[in-house]
Amino acid sequence: MKIVLSAVLALFLVGCSEDKASSGKEEVVKESKTVVAKAKESVVSSTKEVKKVTKELVKEVKKETQKVVEEVKTSVVKKPVQKAPVAKVVEPVKEVAKKEKAVVEKVAVITTVDGATVYKVCAGCHGSNAEKKALNKSQIIKGWDSSKTIAALNGYKDGTYGSSMKSVMKGQVSKLSDEKIKAVSEYISGL
Repeated sequence: MKIVLSAVLALFLVGCSEDKASSGKEEVVKESKTVVAKAKESVVSSTKEVKKVTKELVKEVKKETQKVVEEVKTSVVKKPVQKAPVAKVVEPVKEVAKKEKAVVEKVAVITTVDGATVYKVCAGCHGSNAEKKALNKSQIIKGWDSSKTIAALNGYKDGTYGSSMKSVMKGQVSKLSDEKIKAVSEYISGL
């Protein structure tokens, strides 16, 4: 995911520098390649962390499930089925369900989209606080509410919004998911 963002950043930086001399383009390309390489390293690290956390949690859930199965087997073998204590079976199952929910929540936290991270690509033209007119042609987006930003980004994406910056922005937002558009829009609204 970060690789894609870095690639978009690289393309954006190259696109934003069309008015500069070719030596400036070479510098931007070189810097973009460095950013892409760092992003690849970050993605590999994040992927390994998600796999590690998931493996640990899956092992823990399997272990707890096995305990429940053993308790049920013991309970059923020692006592007649109709006299097996239901509460002893239900409570451990509830515990396993809680742990499974915890696994899902931890993975969700690890994979949540961060609007500030998505905005880093935008900052090259719009400024770190959205205070600039991108390439002296766009509106200043600082202070826009999230619904206005979502509408604009989706409009750029489907070609129904924008004027002179329409083609540049379409390339920038075409790879953004709805989740990333929402996250970056909320981030911009807070600037």
